[in-house]
Amino acid sequence: MEMFRSPLLLSSKHHKEVLLQPLFEPYGVQLIIPDGFDTDAFGTFCGAIPRAEGAKHTVKEKCLAGMAHANQNQGLASEGSFGAHPSFPFLTMNEEWLVFIDLKQDLEIYGHSTTLEVCYAQLGYQEKEQLQSFLDNCSFGSQALIFKDRKSGELIKKGIQDLASLKQLMKKHPEWQLETDLRAHLNPLRQKNIIAAGRDLLKRMESRCPKCKKPDFSVTQYSGKLLCSWCQKPTDSFAFLESNCAYCNYQIIEKRMDKEVEEPQYCNHCNP
Repeated sequence: MEMFRSPLLLSSKHHKEVLLQPLFEPYGVQLIIPDGFDTDAFGTFCGAIPRAEGAKHTVKEKCLAGMAHANQNQGLASEGSFGAHPSFPFLTMNEEWLVFIDLKQDLEIYGHSTTLEVCYAQLGYQEKEQLQSFLDNCSFGSQALIFKDRKSGELIKKGIQDLASLKQLMKKHPEWQLETDLRAHLNPLRQKNIIAAGRDLLKRMESRCPKCKKPDFSVTQYSGKLLCSWCQKPTDSFAFLESNCAYCNYQIIEKRMDKEVEEPQYCNHCNP
């Protein structure tokens, strides 16, 4: 892809280049990490440094700061978050953002992926009889843990991956709390979602506007309503996909190809 230079800066300190390098390899791009750049300044999952803004805003700040630190005008950054699913708040969702910025070409392109396949859990000393089940469920070893003193709230240790160290900490701090470590290099399920965001970014970069040839010509919104196949009344299901160019405002509106009408089970009139 001609817009990439190699090596390409990736502002990260948690080994995300290991995850993303295979995706960029076919383009002849070598990812490099900026020396001495601390991405923890933009917030930490353990709460020691709060993140002031959402993940999408933060990933841009991180990317630009890393580029300034390394004196580069092109770069990548990644940022993730965990929280309640907007439609099903009892479920935890992992959202990952990846951004490519090129100051000379005036490009700012985002890759994005969400998943409910997460390892996001806590266990307190009051539930110590559930410890083994907790460790098994979170695949302890490949998935690391954070250890906190429950009484003081102090973060004692991050990145715990062996049982001997864990038991030693429990003996020293009998009122404890365990949390899954959400940092990229120690959370295998999050790693899968970062890779998915990387694939989305590359797909967007390959999708060119038919008019100005700039990248990231992609679906930005949905419109219209499919009719119910039974009663022929409008449903809440969309009928059209709208693709827009962020650079020249060229737009294409296309009918969705997977279906022409909606099933009665999704109709508010037939199945209220």
